[in-house]
Amino acid sequence: MDLRLGPLDDADQDVPEFNLRVQPDGHIRRYSDGLGNVAHLLTSTQPHRYLELTMRCCVETLLEDPFAAPTRAPAPLTPIELVDALDPSPLVPDCPALSTLAEPFRGLDPFEAARKMSSMIYDQFAYRQGVTDVTTTVEQILEHRAGVCQDFAHLLIGLCRVLRIPARYVSGYVASTGDRHRGAGASHAWVEAYTPTHGWRGFDPTNNLVANTRYVKIARGRDYADVPPTRGTFRGAANESLQVSVTARAV
Repeated sequence: MDLRLGPLDDADQDVPEFNLRVQPDGHIRRYSDGLGNVAHLLTSTQPHRYLELTMRCCVETLLEDPFAAPTRAPAPLTPIELVDALDPSPLVPDCPALSTLAEPFRGLDPFEAARKMSSMIYDQFAYRQGVTDVTTTVEQILEHRAGVCQDFAHLLIGLCRVLRIPARYVSGYVASTGDRHRGAGASHAWVEAYTPTHGWRGFDPTNNLVANTRYVKIARGRDYADVPPTRGTFRGAANESLQVSVTARAV
């Protein structure tokens, strides 16, 4: 099984403590994938009826004011980074309807365009569970006009790419109390867009927020297909079911 349970250690967050445990015992090998994510390869060779993964970590988030421009100009993206962040991807393919939706934001400052497109998604698309799944593409989201955080992240990525604003998918968690944030108490997804003024900044169309110290980044990719939390195979005649529990809190 290939795991993307992170978390990332970058300019916006430090990870002083991280532990990954598997029951029954298995071999876990840590590595960095081609997108710079912390990944783990889990191999369990003994017969088993269940597999339990427990990830515990402490993360120090550092981006107090995401609207403030950095004191030093952001480094330009490499050609490979530009390809990953601007070209179509499996779940965000070319879609003519995106150009129409993005047209009112063309010509705006890139940071402001990303923020306003995020607000537009929040206002015009319904947050509704059960109408999409992990394979839903942007075309289907536009047809339903509804979805969850993963769908809204894909939609915002597509809109940014139409305007040639580099954008990538972020999986992670929101540390919140109660139901103040959609996505609290579960895995969450948002978008990082690159602008010449701010570099990479997170935009959350599900909550109409610019990502701040409440957001914990786990993995980044072109879209969800690059960063599912778990992906793998098993041998045997058993049926498979998945249960997930998430606790993320600020301390």
